[in-house]
Amino acid sequence: MKELFVKNMIGFDPECDFAHLELHPIDSENWHAAWQTTAGFGISHDLQNIFLRFRVRETNILARFQRMNDPVYEDSCVEFFISFEKDAYYNLEFNCIGTVYGAYGRNRKNRARLDEKLLATIQTIPSLGRNKLQIIDRETEWMLDVIIPVTVFKFSNLGSFKNITAHGNFYKCGDKLEVPHYLSWNPIVAEKPDFHRPEYFGKLTFA
Repeated sequence: MKELFVKNMIGFDPECDFAHLELHPIDSENWHAAWQTTAGFGISHDLQNIFLRFRVRETNILARFQRMNDPVYEDSCVEFFISFEKDAYYNLEFNCIGTVYGAYGRNRKNRARLDEKLLATIQTIPSLGRNKLQIIDRETEWMLDVIIPVTVFKFSNLGSFKNITAHGNFYKCGDKLEVPHYLSWNPIVAEKPDFHRPEYFGKLTFA
């Protein structure tokens, strides 16, 4: 199991500090070769917010969904799963134009979607803009910056992220792309694509 120290960056300035986040590879291919696709993420916090930067390079890009809780995993998508308890976890999923899907539960089948008003408090900053798009056979790099308030994790009674130990994983996928792929930070052992495997989450230690 991989482990990651999540740096406390009090006074985080989104205008410049996203660029200073250390990037970690999302490179476990798990089930299918990720043809001409690379991805990485950076993470920090300021006690009240988690800051994420995803950087992706891929040849085929798809972005069809613009409404919250649409199935963004079918598009060019990055995902952040995190658990603050042993028996349940959150999945937050973002397509490359910043559309958000969020849910909470014990496993893949028993999940409750997070309220759209709650998801609206998550800020996304997509380098590709927010319009629908499709790019075919052209290598493109895109970034997505995300700010997640502690209040999004409504079932976990968190006052802040200070000194919290959590478990999670980071993903890059695209179920409806020309060539689907399922990359993860922490590798997953399963017969078929399945990101809902908390037993393979890595350890996240918040300063």
